[in-house]
Amino acid sequence: MLSKTPSVRMRNGSELATIIGQEASLEGKLTVKHGMRVDGQVKGELASTDTITVGSSGQVNGTLSAENVVIGGQVEGTIKASGRITLEAGSKFSGDLEASKLVITEGATFNGRSTMSAQGLGMGTQARKIRLDSGAEVAAAGNP
Repeated sequence: MLSKTPSVRMRNGSELATIIGQEASLEGKLTVKHGMRVDGQVKGELASTDTITVGSSGQVNGTLSAENVVIGGQVEGTIKASGRITLEAGSKFSGDLEASKLVITEGATFNGRSTMSAQGLGMGTQARKIRLDSGAEVAAAGNP
């Protein structure tokens, strides 16, 4: 008889239910109701009602949609988060992102366009200031 595997908690407290391992590759669309971690390669769409984390060995070419997204590896494409997008030190992102909060840690690479909204996706955008880890502030404006 199969029993339910105990859940694993991520740093932010969300439940991690799906892992795409370092030697795995996925092409297509995957949607989950809990957290997801990518340490392998993905080409396509990933969606979660919780957090998607791309580990330092992870590579994604496509679209990520989730409440929160944490990038430690490489992503090329589009990221949409109703909450926060975090680009960790050593990560590389190229493309378009949309979120209510954006954190770019020193050492991360971001090439693309960002759209930010104070109230999450689909609620319009407004001019905002982004505080960098260095303490400097940068003006940011989104397109309605």
